[in-house]
Amino acid sequence: GLFFWHLKTTRIQQIPCQFGYLCHVSNNRLITFQYFSFLKRMYVTQCNNDLSQQAKPKSDALASPFRELQHLDPEKKIMRHIRPVSPVHQPLSETSSRNVLREMKTAAEPEGLVTPVRAESKEDRQWKEMKLQLDDLPGILARLSKIKLTALVVSTASAGFAMAPVPFDLTCFLLASLGTGLASCAANSINQFFEVPFDSNMNRTKNRPLVRGQISPLLAVCFAASCGVPGIALLTLGVNPLTGALGAFNIFLYTCCYTPMKRMSIANTWVGAVVGAIPPVMGWTAATGSLNAG
Repeated sequence: GLFFWHLKTTRIQQIPCQFGYLCHVSNNRLITFQYFSFLKRMYVTQCNNDLSQQAKPKSDALASPFRELQHLDPEKKIMRHIRPVSPVHQPLSETSSRNVLREMKTAAEPEGLVTPVRAESKEDRQWKEMKLQLDDLPGILARLSKIKLTALVVSTASAGFAMAPVPFDLTCFLLASLGTGLASCAANSINQFFEVPFDSNMNRTKNRPLVRGQISPLLAVCFAASCGVPGIALLTLGVNPLTGALGAFNIFLYTCCYTPMKRMSIANTWVGAVVGAIPPVMGWTAATGSLNAG
């Protein structure tokens, strides 16, 4: 009992000394939150082994494909021989270079997976002249004159002729329709002749005859002249001079005003509206001979 009482009193007497030592240490070390975190980690790693990190066992090394190849039977081994290629500085003809390229691709392909290889010759990459067939000429000229738009123009002119308050004259009607159609074909052909550089940049117009080179520009101009001159003459002499003058003015307005104004001003829309409104007026003047309301 005396022994335990001596230990207890000794422990109590040492408490002030230990407290003073702890304060001295705390003042010297400046104990912070990071220091307590360090003590916590030390406790976890030293006293509690369950919470410590466990290193993952290293996975087995991947087997090398060359090692598997060594265990194959001699019959299953595939040996490919790559033929030597001639040096670059040696001049090769075009035929020999194609043969060497074909042999290299054939040797590099595995057995059973042979694909046809066709070396593109120099002639295939060059421009070729398109030969015009006489059987294709009517269709080409129809696309040059925008035959659907021409039919619409003729129908509007016919509507203007039918609305006129005069007796119906079949001969005058046919001459006016034919002359209006020829004038429209001439205007559309000249329009495509001027628009070739711009039509080639648009998907909608890149397949037009002049863009693709199916006909020459000289042939297009000759076709436009062969349609415009007879068409205006037919309207002037067969119908009346006023209708012929309107037809000639409409060709000039469409080719020389509307076409270049597309890339200059939005006012070309108003010019195009006038161009589209003249054919019904031509039908009216063809029937009545004047611009009066009737």
